[in-house]
Amino acid sequence: MAINPAQVRSEGLTEQLADILFFCSSHNSGATITGNYTLFLPVNVTNRVDANNLTSQAVFSIDTGLGLTPSAVPGAVNGNSISFNGISILVPAGGSFNLRISNVRAAVNQLPSGTATVTGILSTPLAVNNSQVALGLVYRGLYATLADEGIPCYGSPVPATLSVTNFFAAQTTLASTRLTEGIPGAFTARGTTDDTGTRFLIKYSAFPAGAHIYLPDMVAGSDAFVPTSGGDLGLPQSEGEYVPGSGTLLLVRVQGAAADGSGGTPLATPTGGPTLLNAASEVPLTNGVGYAVYEVADSNILRVENAQFPTFVGITGGSAGVVGQESVSFGPVSTINTASASDPMPRFAAVVPPSDCSVVGDCQASYFPHLSVSPTPIQLTAVAGLNSQFGYIPVINSGGGLLIWNASAKYQNGSGWLVFDPPSGIDTAGVRVYAKTTGLSAGTYQATVVIDAGPLAGTQSIPLTLTVQPVLPSTPVTIGAIVNAATFANSPLVSGSLATIFGAHLSGNQVSVTVEGQPATLLYAGATQINFQVPSGLPTQGFGHVIVTVDGVSSLPSTILFAPAFPETFASGVLNQDYSVNSTSKPAAGGSLLQIFVTGLPSGATVTAQIGNRLGLTPTYAGPAPSLVGVQQVNVQVPASLPSGTTQLILCAAANGLPYCSDPFPLVIQ
Repeated sequence: MAINPAQVRSEGLTEQLADILFFCSSHNSGATITGNYTLFLPVNVTNRVDANNLTSQAVFSIDTGLGLTPSAVPGAVNGNSISFNGISILVPAGGSFNLRISNVRAAVNQLPSGTATVTGILSTPLAVNNSQVALGLVYRGLYATLADEGIPCYGSPVPATLSVTNFFAAQTTLASTRLTEGIPGAFTARGTTDDTGTRFLIKYSAFPAGAHIYLPDMVAGSDAFVPTSGGDLGLPQSEGEYVPGSGTLLLVRVQGAAADGSGGTPLATPTGGPTLLNAASEVPLTNGVGYAVYEVADSNILRVENAQFPTFVGITGGSAGVVGQESVSFGPVSTINTASASDPMPRFAAVVPPSDCSVVGDCQASYFPHLSVSPTPIQLTAVAGLNSQFGYIPVINSGGGLLIWNASAKYQNGSGWLVFDPPSGIDTAGVRVYAKTTGLSAGTYQATVVIDAGPLAGTQSIPLTLTVQPVLPSTPVTIGAIVNAATFANSPLVSGSLATIFGAHLSGNQVSVTVEGQPATLLYAGATQINFQVPSGLPTQGFGHVIVTVDGVSSLPSTILFAPAFPETFASGVLNQDYSVNSTSKPAAGGSLLQIFVTGLPSGATVTAQIGNRLGLTPTYAGPAPSLVGVQQVNVQVPASLPSGTTQLILCAAANGLPYCSDPFPLVIQ
């Protein structure tokens, strides 16, 4: 008996096992050997069967001297076994003959995780040298790099004529997906007993209203004449070029496929000479959800191949904080792990593929995002019953691509007392963290802040300590919150910027504010609000204290955080080129100049702007706003190619080697 174990995919429910060959000798010439041949597997047999559970897919062949000839005996499938019953063999002269059992399919995904071999047990009327046989070596078939952390939904243009070339030229937002074989031959074109070639089911969800997504109709793989590439995974942007009949990886879209990846009609494989794969088409979305299916039309079963394709996102407006989600798996997906009369073949369990960077060898490549966050501990203080002031965590993408991150907390004592603003973000940004002490008694509380950017970009933990002070004998002068004067959001204080205090009993005959002992210039003082300019010469990092004194009575010190820069845009603080306030009724024209009024920009800061998906825009001016105390002005040109609608404006200032970026501001483009 001879067996060369097949390489099978751990995700598969209909994996073809190795052929079993019997070399039989020393039998009596002219004798007839009759009996049943049964193969028992550790998983279900999943060949296609008829109403009587008989399959003609699996074949029992006999060679009595004229070569292997299929018998007319079908396989009888019963759960994890297949039997060829009543096989009759007339022993030829010389007493030797050969037998073969071929094309047995099995639900390999039923094996326990980590199982390396599919082992079968044979029962035959013949004496065999080993009844236990290795029929398959189990490997994961699919690895991937995909936008599983989210696809940014910025405002992004769509060309009038859909093609990959035109999407590249229009600078439509894109995020690439890469599919990589775990073993040679994991991606195969349609076989003789298959319904389809290997398929990939790509699912999209959580896209905002107005979003449209597009995919190339065909994708040339890594060994093609020119591979398809979106330009963000190490290869230059390319539509891809495939040479028909080259035996290189080619994926084609399947039209009309069901949501599980089955059915439909694959696009016709190109013929003739080298073909530029420029066609693209939309993926229908319903309530932000949709799917697409690719099928392998050509491949090289002797090498590990991969294919990458861009997902283009066209959207009017959009939000820098909104991301669509993507997932991918082999297809069709199914839960049917038994023999079937009609279910697709091949079919797969819905298994999420791990990262393919270890297979491709580019885990440390500069085009992948990389999370950089300082692990410096954060110290917060608060009075029981009041919110603390906040700490600031700059989140930096020191790699390429887009970094999508989330902030969370692991509590050592207490729970739920930390608040993150924002709790998630895209690329280089920052997160403010403060404590809500409602329900907390005086004492020390500890937690770990976790900034998570996914398994490839990394995770960083920052220890945080909150000290809650007991309520002291009350003073009528109370500071409730100290915020920036532009948005009234918690922000660090920047020397020379404008800030606002909210509280109680803040007005009187003599009102003063000190920041780290330095007097501040007051612009307004009312019973519940004070507007002031932060004194110059303060520290650019660390914590400090603010005290309000009214008619000789001082508040308790309120803890604040310092930063070298922290731009925030005033409400109605974006003017169009004609000096009108930017709004839905007064949008900015593409190519026009904006005037943006902010606070929190120090003199001489290096300022960049982001409008929609256009990053790193250089202002034509960034400096003091004439005659406006504590206010800065930034002039920046709107990119001419941005689509109409509402998008996002973000300003960033580089200081001390770190970026300090504003919250997104809605900007209307015409």
